[in-house]
Amino acid sequence: MKKLLIILLSAFTMTIIAEEAQIALLQPLTVPGSTACNAMEVSMVRGELRKALGWQSNFQVLTRMDIDAMLNEMGFQQSGMVDDAQRKKIGVMTSAQYICISSITKYGTQLYIEAYLVNVETGQMTNPATQYVNVKNEDYSTLPIACGQLAKEMLGEISGSLVKSHIENSGIFPRQPVNYDFTEDAWGINMKMIWVEGGEFMMGCTSEQGDDCWSNEKNVCHVKMDGFYIGMLEVTQSQWEKVMGTSIYQQSSKAVDANNKNTNGVGVDYPMYFISWEEATEFCSILSNKTGKTYTLPTEAQWEYAARGGDKSTRTKYSGSNLPDEVAWTRENSNHSAHQCGTKKMNELGIYDMSGNVREWCKDWYSYDNCYNVNNPIDPSYDERVHRGGSWYSGATCCCRVSERLGDSPSSRRNFIGFRVVLLP
Repeated sequence: MKKLLIILLSAFTMTIIAEEAQIALLQPLTVPGSTACNAMEVSMVRGELRKALGWQSNFQVLTRMDIDAMLNEMGFQQSGMVDDAQRKKIGVMTSAQYICISSITKYGTQLYIEAYLVNVETGQMTNPATQYVNVKNEDYSTLPIACGQLAKEMLGEISGSLVKSHIENSGIFPRQPVNYDFTEDAWGINMKMIWVEGGEFMMGCTSEQGDDCWSNEKNVCHVKMDGFYIGMLEVTQSQWEKVMGTSIYQQSSKAVDANNKNTNGVGVDYPMYFISWEEATEFCSILSNKTGKTYTLPTEAQWEYAARGGDKSTRTKYSGSNLPDEVAWTRENSNHSAHQCGTKKMNELGIYDMSGNVREWCKDWYSYDNCYNVNNPIDPSYDERVHRGGSWYSGATCCCRVSERLGDSPSSRRNFIGFRVVLLP
């Protein structure tokens, strides 16, 4: 039986390293009807994905150079089709256990990249991993980050059930433990979690924040962080309803202020709001009990470290850019409403909406000074809880910067405050 395979990446060499599992990486093709990708874009995507797959796994990534025998697969590359015999032939020719299949779709200055892995022996496929890359003015600086995220998603899946038996039978083990992004599927919530590698950073009003800082940001401190997982998106209305059982309208009816009951953006993929800090904490507790994992709200330090891009930070004013319109829904561009999660540019870690859309509750009590500890800090006491990140209601320069911070009563609920979750490894 034939399977449709829309192809992205580069083909094979005959180099075989018997002690390592292998991935065959196919030649890039672009999707018909989209803006034509130039040869450099195809080559760059191919090269970055090859590096990302190789660096993040124990797999040998195979490419075709000028080996005539490998040209036999060009027919199915051009047609987008491959049958079971062709798939197994690739495995015989290269000793690859997996084939990396993906596509590039280009519309204007946006590259949409989709990739997944196929088990050569069984034909089983991972779920497609996707990333968007803005290449305005031929700026490809974020392409390595996007390809790294694609590799982490694909390898995260095959590091489980798809390759478990192969690894056990062949004696192949990863070079070192690796934390991969994954998707939490309890109740079918499909919550993508991004791994944030531990590191060090300067927390507070650093130089790129300019002259827009509030007084409660200006005590800059050097902070050390352990690694953690954080939600790629803010918790959506669909996810909230599946876990907690209440709709956005039921939550809005709980608001005390009659002027603050209006829903501003409704839909399954929109961020949840009208959530108190207490309810957000309850969500984390219920999810933890269901999964046996440790979900929680982020501390201020975890939130700011992730918003800044973690160990991949490029020191931008907002989360992922110095231009708020690229990454944030704010008072200036939101039309007075929240928007679907993940529709703006991601930051360096592949996280969306940490500037703008809705503000996000943090675990900490709010105090004037956020430099109370330098090792995985969390503030011990105060009468308000912290929320970070600005919102559709906020001006960009005042309130959507990565160091901006405010506090509110734990029982407060507003139409511009939501949350995202952290998972402790």
